Amino acid sequence: MKKTRKPGGGRKKLKPEYDAGKNLKEQMESAVELYDSEMSLQSIADALNLNPIKVRKLLITAGVYESDVAEKVKNTFEEYRETRDYKTSILTTSSTLQLSKASVTSYLPYQKGV
Repeated sequence: MKKTRKPGGGRKKLKPEYDAGKNLKEQMESAVELYDSEMSLQSIADALNLNPIKVRKLLITAGVYESDVAEKVKNTFEEYRETRDYKTSILTTSSTLQLSKASVTSYLPYQKGV
């Protein structure tokens, strides 16, 4: 005989208080504050225990980081995104600018949780 599941059953969350969006927002605010005090990406990364690439992505998401490469990637990606899906836009941007897929995504803002 098959057991039926109780409503509301299932696996309990390991960390019910965990909120990825909230954590991302807090990290972004901390990174922006340190960046505004003229710290380098590496110094900010060390202070926040993060990878410098993640720090750059947080700053790009916050709209405070500027560089020629970041601008080029953003503009190229947005142009392709008008007519293609996300993955194809990443790959096309990557081949157009001769950057790796990882590099392209590292120069784009976070989409979720912000």
